[in-house]
Amino acid sequence: MKYRFLLLDADYTLLDFPQDMEKAFHAMYEACFSAQRPFSPQLLACYHACNNRAWSRFEQGICTKQELYTSRFVEFLKETGLQGDPETVNTEYFTALARTGTPYPGAKELLERLSKTCELYMVTNGNVVSQFPRLEHSGLMPYLREVFVSEAVGVGKPHKAYFDYVAAHIPGFQPKEAVVIGDSLSSDIQGAVNAGLDSIWYTPASTQGALPQHALPTCQAESYSDILRILGDV
Repeated sequence: MKYRFLLLDADYTLLDFPQDMEKAFHAMYEACFSAQRPFSPQLLACYHACNNRAWSRFEQGICTKQELYTSRFVEFLKETGLQGDPETVNTEYFTALARTGTPYPGAKELLERLSKTCELYMVTNGNVVSQFPRLEHSGLMPYLREVFVSEAVGVGKPHKAYFDYVAAHIPGFQPKEAVVIGDSLSSDIQGAVNAGLDSIWYTPASTQGALPQHALPTCQAESYSDILRILGDV
């Protein structure tokens, strides 16, 4: 096998974040806003848009992680007219998110198989408070040597400094023996490019698309079976 060190993304790659996010949002909304207005799918869609914009700002280095967390709810409250304290709402959301942790079908089996021949590390821009409990609930933790959460590192994907930190904290790390595996072009693949590492762009059938020009991955996988094939484990 060419790669010894596998740097795996969490959400949208191994963990079903859309499902977990929706559960957490519903719980947060019930606690914070149900007395003001009944829940509607439009409210969830509004939050989703605000959250995506905030993450884009973070990945571009425009805001800090804490500013990301607060600003998305500042925008959500402004756009919906709901009343609340953004920081309190954010805390309630993370408390609910920490109770989730839904792996995609086959994720556990994939890591179990890969862990027999490779060293598995998680590289995630998630939140410390929620990401570790979610991984524990998912059943994926036993297969991971270490989890690098951007909030604890102090910088996140796609910045080179994040991957430099990861490399410095993996015993015997060799860039030529490492590969980043993830779904996001803007954080996972661009991060691999910035760090001079190979990458596998994970694009399940529902999200597959043409290869980009700005962040060109080494390989593209549309399924976990593709990942195993690329890594030479099938």
